[in-house]
Amino acid sequence: MSVVDPSGKEAVRRRAPEERSAGIGGVASLVRVLDEGRLKPKAKEQEVLDVATEYFLQHGYRGASINAMARSSGISKESIYRYFSSKQQLFEAVIGRELIDYRRSLHRLDATLRSMDLRSALITVAETILAIITTDRTQALRRLIFDEATRSPEVGQHYYKIGPGQAYTVLENVLETHAHQSDFDIPTLARHFTALLSWRITLERQLAVRAQPTPQEITELAAPLVDDFMKAFLRTK
Repeated sequence: MSVVDPSGKEAVRRRAPEERSAGIGGVASLVRVLDEGRLKPKAKEQEVLDVATEYFLQHGYRGASINAMARSSGISKESIYRYFSSKQQLFEAVIGRELIDYRRSLHRLDATLRSMDLRSALITVAETILAIITTDRTQALRRLIFDEATRSPEVGQHYYKIGPGQAYTVLENVLETHAHQSDFDIPTLARHFTALLSWRITLERQLAVRAQPTPQEITELAAPLVDDFMKAFLRTK
């Protein structure tokens, strides 16, 4: 999942200068290449990406520098520049890797849900989403992406498409076979479910009102939320 294969890496490096300055195609092109499986991982570059991810999460994009990253990690500056020509390209690779990992996890979830009854499927979706969005790492990553999206909107747009947008698709697939049980259309049902599930706990996590929940706490949260949703929005047979 890293960016070392010449065909993929050079394709990103050869973007026109005006594209780079406008933030066009960076994360998007990396996600496409990663998702198509055209890039092969190498241990050293994976190590650079691991270090860069933690450094960006801790210091933000503007607060990070390649020199400071190299000093604090013990990785030479030359090793970083061997794979990434700039801080911007390194940042794009970090975000691209995070997004593609998330997309693949949602694809696996989508396949698993097809054999479940509706309540079990919704509980599984709820537990999966809560387990992702409530972690300290996800909270830090979202702050990083939201901050960068103010300068490079395509970063935020691709985060939405591959993160929340993909989650909506998975949820809509679950609800599709039960459309006859509701007066709401499927996209509206998905929005209501997501709002009921995530609005309050996301706000509490962002404002440090609630600590990262344990797996047991997530399980205890999910089932009642699903039951409330089904009572409010779906007719029983």
